[in-house]
Amino acid sequence: MLIGPWVRAQGLFLYRYLALFPILMDYFIMSQTERVFDILYQLSSEEGCVTLKEIAERYEISTRQAARDIEYVRTRILPSPDDIVYDWQKRAYRLSEEADMLSYWKENMLISLSIYNNAASDAAAHLNLEEALPDSMRRILSHIDYRTPVRSRIDDEKWLSQIFTAFDKHRGIIIRYRKSPDSESEDRDVDPLRLVNYQNAWYLIGYDLNRKDLRTFRLSRVEKIIISDRKADEHDEKNLDDILDSSYGIFLSDSSEIFTMRFRGGAAVRVSSEIWHEKQRARWIDGEYELSVPAASSVELLSKLLSFGADAYPVSPESFVKEYRETVKMMDSGR
Repeated sequence: MLIGPWVRAQGLFLYRYLALFPILMDYFIMSQTERVFDILYQLSSEEGCVTLKEIAERYEISTRQAARDIEYVRTRILPSPDDIVYDWQKRAYRLSEEADMLSYWKENMLISLSIYNNAASDAAAHLNLEEALPDSMRRILSHIDYRTPVRSRIDDEKWLSQIFTAFDKHRGIIIRYRKSPDSESEDRDVDPLRLVNYQNAWYLIGYDLNRKDLRTFRLSRVEKIIISDRKADEHDEKNLDDILDSSYGIFLSDSSEIFTMRFRGGAAVRVSSEIWHEKQRARWIDGEYELSVPAASSVELLSKLLSFGADAYPVSPESFVKEYRETVKMMDSGR
């Protein structure tokens, strides 16, 4: 993921629902995409019902076409075909009691759409999204503003369509990737597994057949993506979820250790109201807020800790404390 729980949830949400957006563009004309979004929106509304007649009249189509739209939502978008049932009493379609869609689904969809809309650098992407949404969603979306102080210099969104296609067709991909700005680029044979928007940058998590392990690829460092003729292998999704949930940040590892930090003053008040990780431990000690989180790497925690200046410092492990001191010393020397 790998990433903070809320951000990772938004990224996964974007993958599950918005990843289908360019695919819908290929399969349908825009009005049909609008109907699919509308059906999703109505199912997650307070009433939670949608009828064939309602869809047909609203979009001036046949009830047979409306039925095909609902079937598409049932089989291609929702986690299970059993998530939509027909309510004979109301003569309408609704979500089943067992549907894997929380009461916050509509809100999450709108937030995710707003993130996509504000993050997209391509004007055409804004226009496509606007034309694809039903009026009810578009009105609400116009009131949501998602801002971030940092944007990638490189337009990494240009690779999303190819990755979405690879997901849809269960294909492997060849990635020409530069691990760091000053390193040589190399080709990687990858099974794409998850796409994450983390701090407004896109990352792909995949199984690297060259390294025989899971790897995270920042899309801004990708130079080329080719969809392979090779079928992607099946991977243990539960194992991937366990790894994503076990560590703070964008780094993947089967093992992690506990990093402990303390915060003073305003930093303590701010951090005490935040959730850095689902498995974090925290307590107040002599007016300071102590936070412990599992992490596979210290890189992001060190950067976050330094952002608080003198109001934060590391406690353990010793390697983390040493790394922090050396970094501060280097900054003081002007290097």
